[in-house]
Parts: sequence; structure tokens; C-alpha cells
Amino acid sequence: MRKHGFSLIELLVSSSLIFFLITGTAQLIILSCGAKKKADFYLTAASHACSKLEYLKSLPFESAELDEGLHAESFKDNNSEEAFGREWKVEDIADNMKKVVVKIFSPNKPNKEATFLLLISRELEF
Repeated sequence: MRKHGFSLIELLVSSSLIFFLITGTAQLIILSCGAKKKADFYLTAASHACSKLEYLKSLPFESAELDEGLHAESFKDNNSEEAFGREWKVEDIADNMKKVVVKIFSPNKPNKEATFLLLISRELEF
């Protein structure tokens, strides 16, 4: 008479198959969490850079904040309470044109930074 159930080989094959599926899923979850953190940083950096660039665009062309040189400030994000640094470098590239490079970075994580560029023209008034 034959017994109903699974043999040892069937159990080993099925358990190893389940193990490989769970391992692959865990790796995907870990990678997606890392990608989400990176995307959150770049979204926050883009938001803060956009607000600074809009502010700089609204200033008169001869404003002190648009003087040639490197300017810096620190701030905290209202949503995440994370500290950020913001630097903007202003260069006069022509008589009526300035180049502004804004860099947003996290002081706690030196490899996280985002850079944005703005050209301001006196004749076009932006």
C-alpha cells in the first residue's frame, strides 16, 4: 500500500525553490528602498533649488546677492527635519549676463548633492 505525502527529495526541492524566490524578493525590496531614499533627496533638493533660483531671478540685476562670488547658507527641510546646505556661485559671463550655479547638499552625507544652473540676462529681465 502506498503512503500519501511528500518524499524528502520533494521537500528539499520545494524548500530550496521557495528560499531562492524569497531571497530575490528581499533583494528587490532593499534596492527599491535605496532608490526611494535617493529619489526623495533629489526631489527635496530640486524643490529647494527651484525656490532659490526663483528668488534670485526676482532680484534686480545689480543686487548684492547676485554679486560675483560664492554665497552659502544652511537650512532645515520642513518635512523631513533634515539639514541641508545651499551654495550658489555667481559669475559674470558677459556685460549683461550672469551665470548662477546652485548646489544643494547634505552635510551628513557627503556623496549626496545636486547642482542646478541659471542664466540671468539684464536685457531679457530674467
